[in-house]
Amino acid sequence: MARHLASPIASLHALALVTAALFSSAPALAAPLDIQLGFASLPSAQGFTYSAVGAHAGVAEATVFSVSGGVLTQNTIGQSNGITGGSIFYQITGIVTTTEAKQIRVRARVLQSQGSANDVNGLAGLFFGFNTGAVQYGFGLTPTRVAYLGGGVMVLVAGTFDNSTLFHDYVFDWTPPNSWQIRRDGVLIQSGTTGFAFASSRLMFGDGSGGANAHAEITAYRFLQGVPTTSTEPTTWGSVKGLYR
Repeated sequence: MARHLASPIASLHALALVTAALFSSAPALAAPLDIQLGFASLPSAQGFTYSAVGAHAGVAEATVFSVSGGVLTQNTIGQSNGITGGSIFYQITGIVTTTEAKQIRVRARVLQSQGSANDVNGLAGLFFGFNTGAVQYGFGLTPTRVAYLGGGVMVLVAGTFDNSTLFHDYVFDWTPPNSWQIRRDGVLIQSGTTGFAFASSRLMFGDGSGGANAHAEITAYRFLQGVPTTSTEPTTWGSVKGLYR
């Protein structure tokens, strides 16, 4: 169990914090969301904002993220590590509600992870999650382990996995008010109710910690909110924005 996701999350850029505060006091949005990335371009060209904060402030997007052949590659190996505060990730603020069922679907593999004294197993080097207004939920991957976000700590799922040789499908299902499940290739590997108390409304993924780095490849990413999980029709970013005018 490694302690280091709380500090980088707390070191978000001031603008993101102001945005989160505005949405935390606003009524919950009820419009459905279905955000599906394609990897002919970076997520920053598809509505996500690239954010390098804390110990990683100033790190250029092109030095850690790239796309080729329908694959998004993240490589933060060798970046600042073991320092309190720091994240390199993509986010969209203000769209995640406190209610409505949510689901993250990811197809990925992790080629390498790098830990530190603050995150020995490198559990937050590749992280996928969201904030529901007051609590953040999510999961992390390494070449051999899966972890979930507890009360400010990344907690290991029991067992080891080959997350590096082939691409695997990971699904994080969240049911209000706070229940969640993690599935790997359709198999339930963890369920719980814990999360990290943090006031924000955002969707995010990438390197979530100043205490861990990762080299990973992602070939699919989708976020559903208030949409039946059997839905297969992707939504363009333009139409998603239209839901919130």
